[in-house]
Amino acid sequence: MLGPPAVHPARIGDGERKAIRELLCSTRFCDLAPAQVYPALLDEGVYVCSIRQMYRILAENDLVGERRRGHRRTSHTKPRVHATGPNQVWTWDISRLAGPRLRSWFYLYVVIDIYSRCIVGWAVADVESDKVARRMIRAACGRHGVDPDTLTLHSDRGAQMTSNSMAELLEELGVTRSLSRPRVSNDNPYSEAGFKTAKYRPDYPNRFATLAEARSWARRFVRWYNYEHYHSGVGLLHPAEVHQGNGPAIRAARQTVLDVAYTTHPERFLNKAPTAPAIPAAAWINKPTINTEIN
Repeated sequence: MLGPPAVHPARIGDGERKAIRELLCSTRFCDLAPAQVYPALLDEGVYVCSIRQMYRILAENDLVGERRRGHRRTSHTKPRVHATGPNQVWTWDISRLAGPRLRSWFYLYVVIDIYSRCIVGWAVADVESDKVARRMIRAACGRHGVDPDTLTLHSDRGAQMTSNSMAELLEELGVTRSLSRPRVSNDNPYSEAGFKTAKYRPDYPNRFATLAEARSWARRFVRWYNYEHYHSGVGLLHPAEVHQGNGPAIRAARQTVLDVAYTTHPERFLNKAPTAPAIPAAAWINKPTINTEIN
């Protein structure tokens, strides 16, 4: 019967391997390749192991390519916000529009109210800039009469969204900031859906020849989206109608039409009387479930 395999005399012990791994994953060295760590330590009179051995220790823990994230395992809390009426939660993002030449772009900035689905602010520029975003958001807050400490503004973690100047603006306006988790597109579903709707419009071109053309198209789209588009997320009403508080009256009028239809021909409705689509009582980003969620 064979015994356990012999341990090679050159093998570094488990305790020392752990110490080397923690050193390589430390704040000082987590962004450096072993070939950079090795000479830096030698210059300080320290030898822990060879470069090749450093790679082996990292590979044992699947840390060769993701050392910073793998060691720290930074956890970002799932954003969870909701609105029960207009101007409580807005979400915003930036999408690229193809310009006249290959790899030339214009940038569409859009702010959407998650309750009404109304586009409350927009801009088209030839750069991605927090300056453009600040002007847009400040103007939207003024146009819609947003009072301090009543609005949450949600976005992803792009450079324009997380800049210091944006944070200063939101503090000045009394707006609470909410951020998506990194690389989680589902944390900003309203903006994603809005851009998808825009780019599936029949008049959306393959390319825009000029900035003025892109702005003209965006202006037409926003008007259509707010005032002509029957949005499935708000009871097949126009977003502007819900945002202006006219939704309940319009739904009541629709219900009257359906009641007459049912009274006239009840045999055409096999199961029950028809009802007009309702406006949801609340709109959520990451609505909690009954079961406990682990972020």
